[in-house]
Amino acid sequence: MNKVFTILFFVLSFSSFAQKVKLKKDKVIIDDVEVYNYERQGDTYTFSTLSAVEFVTVLSTEYQVRNDAYYRTPNPSKYGMSPLKKEFVFTVRFLKSGNEIFTDMDYKDVIKAIYKSKLVDENGNIDEEKMTIFINKYNNENLKLKIN
Repeated sequence: MNKVFTILFFVLSFSSFAQKVKLKKDKVIIDDVEVYNYERQGDTYTFSTLSAVEFVTVLSTEYQVRNDAYYRTPNPSKYGMSPLKKEFVFTVRFLKSGNEIFTDMDYKDVIKAIYKSKLVDENGNIDEEKMTIFINKYNNENLKLKIN
């Protein structure tokens, strides 16, 4: 019984620290607070401060990989499975510096990481030292090869 309570405690502890990100009516809302604006054009999201200073874009690019589950499943067409599955690379470009990274984090995770890292101030200025740490932490150059 103690093990059940311990596990339940850890699950509830971790979920209470998770930040909830919503994109509603051109606003980014984190933990019920409007923190940024956004604009979507096709596969590209542009994020800006609440005073409309753009600071980053996130572009999603699709590629396909072998779907191993298709080959392990008897009669996969019965389940509507395809031999290939879609994956995505997200290109994050910091507008003032031109720096960019490639990641498998989607646009919500990217903007949450930017917010959590306190990269951008209310005027749209990016802390260069924090941006270097952000790039080192989240960049995956191998993903760039998937979209070239």
